Amino acid sequence: MKMRSLLSITIAGLLSAPVLATTVTGTVTDTSGKPVEGAEVKIEGTRRIAVTDANGIYRFNDVKQPHVHLHVYSSDYIHGDNDLGDVSGDQKADFVLQPASVENIVVTATALQSSVLESVTPVTVIGADKLRKIEAPTLGETLKNTPGVHSTYFGPVSSSPIIRGNDGPRVKIVQNGLDVSDVSRVGPDHNVATTLASATQVEVLRGPATLQYGSGAIGGVVNVVDKRIPQYQVDGVEGEVEASYSTVNEGQYTRGDVTGGQGNFVWHVDGFIRDTENADIPGFASLEPDDDEVSGELESSAMETTNIVAGLSYVAEEGYFGFAVEKLDNEYGVPGHSHGHGDEHDDEHDDHDEGLDDDHDEGHAHEDEGVFLDVDMTRYQAAGEWHSPIAGLTNLKFAAAYTDYEHAEIEDGMPGTVFTNESTDIRLSAYHEEVAGWHGVFGLQFTSSDYTAVGEEAFTPANVTDSFSLYLIEQKKVGDVTFEIGGRLESTTIDVADSEVELEVFHDDEHEGEEYEGEEHEGEEHEGDAHEGDAHEAHGTEFTFPEYDFTAVSLSAGANWEYTDGQSVAITLSRSERAPSQQELFSAGQHLATQSYEVGLVFDLDEEGHIEENLKGVTEEVSTNLDVTFRKFTGDWGYSVSLFYNQADNYIFQTNTGLIALSEHEEHGDEHDEEHDDDHGGEHEGEHEGEHEEGHESHSDEGLPVYYFQQADADIWGLEAQAYFDLNDAFRLTVFTDYIRAEIEDDNLPRTPPMRIGGELSYVNGGLSADAGFTWVDDQTDTASFETATDGYTLLNASVQYEFASQGIDWVVFARGDNLTDEEARVHTSFLKDQAPLPGRNISVGVRALF
Repeated sequence: MKMRSLLSITIAGLLSAPVLATTVTGTVTDTSGKPVEGAEVKIEGTRRIAVTDANGIYRFNDVKQPHVHLHVYSSDYIHGDNDLGDVSGDQKADFVLQPASVENIVVTATALQSSVLESVTPVTVIGADKLRKIEAPTLGETLKNTPGVHSTYFGPVSSSPIIRGNDGPRVKIVQNGLDVSDVSRVGPDHNVATTLASATQVEVLRGPATLQYGSGAIGGVVNVVDKRIPQYQVDGVEGEVEASYSTVNEGQYTRGDVTGGQGNFVWHVDGFIRDTENADIPGFASLEPDDDEVSGELESSAMETTNIVAGLSYVAEEGYFGFAVEKLDNEYGVPGHSHGHGDEHDDEHDDHDEGLDDDHDEGHAHEDEGVFLDVDMTRYQAAGEWHSPIAGLTNLKFAAAYTDYEHAEIEDGMPGTVFTNESTDIRLSAYHEEVAGWHGVFGLQFTSSDYTAVGEEAFTPANVTDSFSLYLIEQKKVGDVTFEIGGRLESTTIDVADSEVELEVFHDDEHEGEEYEGEEHEGEEHEGDAHEGDAHEAHGTEFTFPEYDFTAVSLSAGANWEYTDGQSVAITLSRSERAPSQQELFSAGQHLATQSYEVGLVFDLDEEGHIEENLKGVTEEVSTNLDVTFRKFTGDWGYSVSLFYNQADNYIFQTNTGLIALSEHEEHGDEHDEEHDDDHGGEHEGEHEGEHEEGHESHSDEGLPVYYFQQADADIWGLEAQAYFDLNDAFRLTVFTDYIRAEIEDDNLPRTPPMRIGGELSYVNGGLSADAGFTWVDDQTDTASFETATDGYTLLNASVQYEFASQGIDWVVFARGDNLTDEEARVHTSFLKDQAPLPGRNISVGVRALF
């Protein structure tokens, strides 16, 4: 008890300063003189917030700041501020806010936390109310209708955001500004570990955001903001609970979050449980279904997730410090593995030798279970702020996270590969007072990741990646123009374990129709009499890697000009460098989830599928990006249009080589057949020769295509646009579109998102709100070599909700329909586009209570 009291006194002493108190009050009205109720007035450099009452009046008592700078925020109005300067007595400051036609939310992901309308870079913020309406089990599916954002879609259970055609290591996923530190950047079958159950907003920064978040943000940033570490004092208890049901997968979802406080201490608890079955789909999952494939169901698409978060903060007027712990348990299927060549081979074998091997029957029972991932993650996070710590600094921010992540990939009921990632992310930022009109932030960041993968799908070797960075971002306002400049220096080292690479390539085009006589095993040389013309080429080599060091320098300059009231144009020019990720560098093996054999940048792979013993040199990826954004945000209509052009040197991309690698499953099947021949002598020799011939021909169809990481110059350009029209006080029409072209030398980049056009008509009147909308997705015929085109589709959706109050609780009853026409839709950006369509018609119903 004494220790706890001593700690409280110590923190309070650090976060408080003995200054004479004053009173600051005033009113907030709109341009017509009407009071603005519910606006938040903040004193810069403190944790204090005053909310305006029904008359638009706010009041601060006992203000201890010698210099008072006020900010006023309301999502329906343009941000207002008033620097009162050094004060020595009571102050009165009134504000007149201009209405905004778009929701104007402060963007916490930007270093200087501008609002959406003031941001120099293209940004979209999805607030809590919108999130509750569109929330899906995965982050990618939740954000996929945001302009410029698509989804990797690895079934409804695993999906990551794609920003302007960039995914994986080019898109940074952060929770409250810190890396989520899972392994979702390694493979599209690995779900993003961040959760949206208690998120207050999700921020999407389109284009390079490398200055604050590092080279992994060369394509964009998604920041999930939640309340796990309370930052402001709370009197009493507040929170919400929700329960819902979805018909497409018999999904049950229950969540809740509660925040409470007394004095300087504030606590928070949130959690959710989600349980779904396999998703219903229109027709077959595969474009070319097997005879035994089930229609109307996407196998291995069930999910069972439990998540709980608890946090505690000490909040004083001059700062706060808090700590949170998260525990995530997630089991979800991996579609696309239920029907394969191995099953067909085994079935054919059983037809010839029924009853000879009971193990086969047991194997099929496990195969019905499919492939699923069992995720276990524990995350510790700390954050704090100290206002005016020393002369010259207005604010000092600290944030740190340690994440212990593990998932096992279960195949046929047996544990397969186990992925682990222990990571640390530490950030310290210092905000300085104005110097010649410039104010800004300088900081440092340290990240460390200890990654291992053990098992047959361990296609990347164990490695430790450390990164240390320094960054500076400055901003100055001159008249109606806001200028922003900045830079970042980042040093990355990768220490990787030795690895053996074995690749056996099947040359189908040389031996079509030839008979497969005899077996060879992986890693053995093929005798000339075993395969006429060397149908297989085996190669196994042990590699010892040096320590890799990369230095990335990123620079950015931009300006936002409000050339007339309510209309602006923002221009940003940036040059960003990115160190290659460990997957891009060292991949060498079967990636069963994407059904491919991956070969990394450091390996020298020739056109015949032979890997040389000498490693190749690699260099940083350099991207020069130009963004131009036009905005209108007042009156009864508004818009945001962004045009971008990205010229990238040494762009890292993964392409299909046209080579076919013999999978381990097929090799094991061959070995089994050989053993069977030995056991039964020549009894079925003629029959088995025929079987081997069929197996030989099917390697080209069922083997694993070889995907090779390479570097070349690329050009990526496109646009995103969104517009709002208020038809009257109740109805609003929203339309959006995005388009992207991505070329690499004389070819297209693979999995480029197709053009989209969408619209929504919404209605709000009192407690009743409803909307109906569509998303039209074009055919994608601008494909890379060895990539197939994808047909377009149109999805229709609608929702309705009713809000009412009862006994001090605000109730929300809602229903939503997705893909109402039950259309078959295949996502071009997905590795599983030919095996896993989007879910069919879905109706979700639920109830939410806020207290």
